[in-house]
Amino acid sequence: MSERTRRDDFGPAVDRAARAAGERLEELFREIDEAAALLGEILTSPPAERLALVQEVRFHGLKLCQFLQARSEELWCDDPVSAVELARIAVEISGRLDEERYGKGLTEDVQATAWVCLGNAYRVASDLRRAEEALDRAEVHLERSGGEAYTEAMILSFRASLRSSQCRFREAVQLLNRALAICRQAKDRHFEGKVLIQKGMALGHDGRLQQAIRCLRRGLSRIDAAEEPRLLVAAQHNLVGFLNESGEPDEALEMLRKTRRLYQDLGEPSHRARLSWLEGRITRDLGRWEEAEAALQEARDFFIQHGIGLDAARVLLDLATVYDQRGETAELKRLGAEMVPIFSSRDVHPEALAALALFQKAAAAEQVDRKLLERIAGELQRTATFPQKAAFEEMLARFPEDRVEAALQKLLSTRE
Repeated sequence: MSERTRRDDFGPAVDRAARAAGERLEELFREIDEAAALLGEILTSPPAERLALVQEVRFHGLKLCQFLQARSEELWCDDPVSAVELARIAVEISGRLDEERYGKGLTEDVQATAWVCLGNAYRVASDLRRAEEALDRAEVHLERSGGEAYTEAMILSFRASLRSSQCRFREAVQLLNRALAICRQAKDRHFEGKVLIQKGMALGHDGRLQQAIRCLRRGLSRIDAAEEPRLLVAAQHNLVGFLNESGEPDEALEMLRKTRRLYQDLGEPSHRARLSWLEGRITRDLGRWEEAEAALQEARDFFIQHGIGLDAARVLLDLATVYDQRGETAELKRLGAEMVPIFSSRDVHPEALAALALFQKAAAAEQVDRKLLERIAGELQRTATFPQKAAFEEMLARFPEDRVEAALQKLLSTRE
């Protein structure tokens, strides 16, 4: 058979394949455009009407479901209540996808990822019970889908985040080890780096600082910083913090100053406030009191201005350790008075408020010492995973204000 004959035989088949690929590409672009328009329609509708709106068949598309998940993820930190709402809509749509169009395996996998997204949104909003339930539902759909490896690793990663929020750090590390095995088998270097960073944070919060530092460094060497710049900032921040906690403040300060540009170029205003806070803690541990005071005051001003009461309180306690070391009793009293606006902040758990009330009373009586400050700081750290301001309304129903005094009495009686 001549070369020309072979071309004549295969030419029509190649043309048909090219036309089919072009038509599929056009269909994909059309679906993306339609999904973007539908997402805009959902976002501009009153929140109370959105779930009813998406009952219409025109909203039951795969791309729209994925767009809603992505939008929910963007809101996890800044607006967890809206993140939960959008993830719930994604779950609703994922359960209505046409199996004949997409196939059972894909529809089940999309339902699994939608439930994962909702679970993490619940975790960020501090509804840990619903977070657990959502992740359980995700695993059911994962099993029905045939067990897509990437989705399995995602579920393990987010369940590990939930365990960390529950202060069950060793369980978190075990889950992350399983996720790491999947990433390595798939040779997904970036995802492996993300999981290593997550594992490093869990190890650090569990007090295993040297392991945490090694893990964070390995993770940083693997991630694509251009893909997730916020992850880079968060990982560097935690690495510097763990170095300082492990007794290496000089190395921590050197690394912090080398990476300062990251916070300026990639970070949000809240990241830069946390940079000042971390710098204040490091310079304090180096005995550079004036630098520490200036940095901590800058962080304090940001958190108070933005109503982030718990973090403002923790910064004030770090300032208190500076004044305690310098023997400045008058400044400690002034800090006690500064606690007043924090008591009106809506994102502080009553037991944390009780700890602050204890500091305020001790400062007024000139009875503040390092041991007391460490005890109160530990109480604030323990409650740091409670709801942020955006999710406070649900928490308020569970912890009415009249329990603050009872919490204070409990703290005084049981933690001597």
